[in-house]
Amino acid sequence: MLDLLLSIIYWRSRIKFKENPLAIIYFHHVFEHKNEYHPDDITALEFEKKIKFLKKHFNILALSEAMKLQKAKRLPPKALVISFDDGYQDNFTVAAPILKKHNCPATFFISTSGVEEGYLWNDKVEQLLVSTAISEISANVIDESVVINNKIEKIAAFQLLLSKLKFLSHEKRTQQLNKLASELGHVQFKRTMMTTDQIKKLHQDGFTIGAHTHNHTILTTEKIDDCQQELLTNKNSLEAIISEKIEFVAFPNGLFKRDFTFEHCDIAKKMGFKAAFSTNDGGAFTSTNIYTVPRFMPYRKQLPLFALSIAKIAGEHV
Repeated sequence: MLDLLLSIIYWRSRIKFKENPLAIIYFHHVFEHKNEYHPDDITALEFEKKIKFLKKHFNILALSEAMKLQKAKRLPPKALVISFDDGYQDNFTVAAPILKKHNCPATFFISTSGVEEGYLWNDKVEQLLVSTAISEISANVIDESVVINNKIEKIAAFQLLLSKLKFLSHEKRTQQLNKLASELGHVQFKRTMMTTDQIKKLHQDGFTIGAHTHNHTILTTEKIDDCQQELLTNKNSLEAIISEKIEFVAFPNGLFKRDFTFEHCDIAKKMGFKAAFSTNDGGAFTSTNIYTVPRFMPYRKQLPLFALSIAKIAGEHV
């Protein structure tokens, strides 16, 4: 019944747009066990069930192959690309072995400051909160005080801090993070991001490596020259790691017009990226701007509903 419903949805899309849509979904973490600080990220068990299910009901393609087929209007029905954002170590240790087991291609968009330092700015926030015995964050960090007496309050504080700090420039956010560390107590941060050797191994195993800015910063928060440097540093660093051109970039946070604009698309184009990706809902068609290609993540937990959501969203033209 599910295959019939999916076929009907994709048939309607093909009739409407004269071509099959491309769906691109994205993940961040895949944890061994549930992580309360990341309620939207899935476990290894959940991920494997999802990959087996998607392999059965969709045509999962490598990103470069999918983009070529789309350009030629030769995409198969139910075409799907799987991607990961940021470059977390669990992508290599947990997700990649599952993907390889099921012969499933994927793309990893990586922020290189995390590779160099071992963690991203949001990981610092999480580790500071987990480690601290302090009961309150002053208004000096995000213009409001935040109570953190217990784990539940710390988890809520983590989400609040991320929602405020991510819309600051890299320079301003670094200043506020230093204030947070001064209040909560400095810690020895643990590595959360992939190493250069792990990125090389992913590439050698046939996975696609893509860019995601150097400091994982929202580009509309930065001056245009700084945006250029963010993308260039990221691209050059990744190319040095895999000894191959980086063809694709995913913009952090990724909502077109809010988090990046046509000006940033032009930078990516001039830098030699073949395509750039957003986090706007919708499918990709030949009429889609190649530098604002949508990616999405349905949040339906039941696998049949998850599949139907992919089909429905893929049929939306943005």
